[in-house]
Amino acid sequence: MKFVETLKGLSLTRQLALAGAVLGVVLAMTMMVRGAVQEPMALLYSGLEPASAGDVIEELDKRGVDYEIKGESIFIPQSERDGIRFALAQDGLPQQSVRGYELLDDVNGFSVTSEMYNAAYWRAKEGELTRTILAIQGVQSARVHIGASLRSGFSRSGPPQTASVTLQTSGDLSARQAEAIQYMVALAVSGLSPEDVAVIDPQKGMIAGPDVQQAEQPSMVADTKANMLEQKIMRLLEARVGPGNAKVSVTVDVNRQRQRVSEVTFDPESRVIRNRTSNDVSETNAGGGTGVTVASNLPQGGQQGGGGSEVRNTTETVSYEMNERRTETETLPGQIERISVAVLLDQEQLGIDPQSANATTISQQVINDFEQLILSGAGLDTARGDTLTVELMPFQQAPVADMVPAPGMVETLIERYSWQAVQAVLLGLVVVALAFGVIRPLLRKDPMQGTGALNEPRLIGSDAGAGDAHQETDPFDFLKDYTRERQDETAALLQSWLDEDRKVAVNE
Repeated sequence: MKFVETLKGLSLTRQLALAGAVLGVVLAMTMMVRGAVQEPMALLYSGLEPASAGDVIEELDKRGVDYEIKGESIFIPQSERDGIRFALAQDGLPQQSVRGYELLDDVNGFSVTSEMYNAAYWRAKEGELTRTILAIQGVQSARVHIGASLRSGFSRSGPPQTASVTLQTSGDLSARQAEAIQYMVALAVSGLSPEDVAVIDPQKGMIAGPDVQQAEQPSMVADTKANMLEQKIMRLLEARVGPGNAKVSVTVDVNRQRQRVSEVTFDPESRVIRNRTSNDVSETNAGGGTGVTVASNLPQGGQQGGGGSEVRNTTETVSYEMNERRTETETLPGQIERISVAVLLDQEQLGIDPQSANATTISQQVINDFEQLILSGAGLDTARGDTLTVELMPFQQAPVADMVPAPGMVETLIERYSWQAVQAVLLGLVVVALAFGVIRPLLRKDPMQGTGALNEPRLIGSDAGAGDAHQETDPFDFLKDYTRERQDETAALLQSWLDEDRKVAVNE
């Protein structure tokens, strides 16, 4: 009751200030308790399309789940995250922004023309391919365009099928992955060749395609061969020196030119007569002045006397057929020209003391043994120009990091709830400041109340407080009003004065 009387004795200004201070303390305490006991938020989904994110938020509102939106991420209480994910998945949320064959579910055969059905079919095909490409690690977004040739059914031939894949990746897409995308799209579209599928990154340019494949093939062959040799040699060396005690570097030089050589070879020892032709010519000249008679036409034996002569010419022509061999050789880019291998071994792991007298001999013997092993295992050809270098050197030992013990329960609690504790302390300080700095002074009595209020009446003027609600123009009028309103306190005060006067009189 005394507290209620004290409140009633306050002025209206102080009552309003006290109500505001109490309300502030209540709000501060509410925030303090909420911050201390609030459950941490966990990530539900991130990077969703605006339409899909809107569907998820609408479903969370229906279920009465608290959520926070930070950028493109949606957070909910950690204890409810797994259950909400399964519940949303059961309802088909979040919906995929890329639609595939479900586009054909809405096609009505009675109201759709063949052109409309073909357009829906190719859209569904592109959507299914896009979904598969998005499943590749590192691919952030993708879109497939199929150049479907709408040729007539009566035409025997048409333009070749083409396709393009536009994608964005978080890292570097390897050549093998780009080739896999080409084959995947080509196998999904009838009549499409993998070489006619272009893989494009808007930031990095053409990754794979008709013009890129020939230029990238030598580099792909060199990198693949070098990686295979490094792994093969490393397995051989680690079996002897242990893991981490050998370093292998392989460089493969490949031919980047395309050459075509045609050669014709004849074997003269394998000739065969193909055609033989003989021609005999005889010419006879008679003696001088003799007329032409019957005897002139008789054989030579029948001629008698005279100075005639006879010339005979024989000609033979022979044609031969020889074995002929035609050779046409085409050298494609990517042919290996030379392989260089460098191997560095840890000398200390081999047990070789560099300070010993025969350290050089032992080192050379070890190097020779490793060279023979690597030459046989890697299939190097010294006649082609392949080189191998083996060196023994002590490795620099990396400093071993000290083992950090796992955090205990107390450290885990501090790490997880430290910020909540700081918030609670700050809000507690605010509450204490409001309680002792605002509420307590407001609950104090007015300066005119109490024993000394009547002994030292306050004057009106420059010495009076500006915020005092009991200021009057005349001190006697104020005293009359005060004694009328508080008779008990006035009587007690007068009685105390009389008691003091009696004590003074007795003492005198």
